[in-house]
Amino acid sequence: MWNPFSSGKQEFENTRENRKQCWESRDLYFQCLDSIDVISPLDPKNKDKIKRACQQQEKQFEQDCANSWIRYFKEKRVTDYRNDLINKKIQEEELQAAVTK
Repeated sequence: MWNPFSSGKQEFENTRENRKQCWESRDLYFQCLDSIDVISPLDPKNKDKIKRACQQQEKQFEQDCANSWIRYFKEKRVTDYRNDLINKKIQEEELQAAVTK
């Protein structure tokens, strides 16, 4: 039955196979983002750049994953990047402190 509030996307069935496919599509999409130096796919400034270089990967990612997962993965990408920067800074400071002792 037609639902006027539906996005037209087939509902995600949470199976092991579908999760694996989602993660693979996510990884390919994120590799493409890495190749164009985009950290945040949610930043509107990156929209045109992503559309030009990663449109196919983004489409597959959005097709293979649940909507809630898509948003989560995109947000997590930014959070993970920031955490990596913080951890690198801490390691550098610890190394510097050890060298100066």
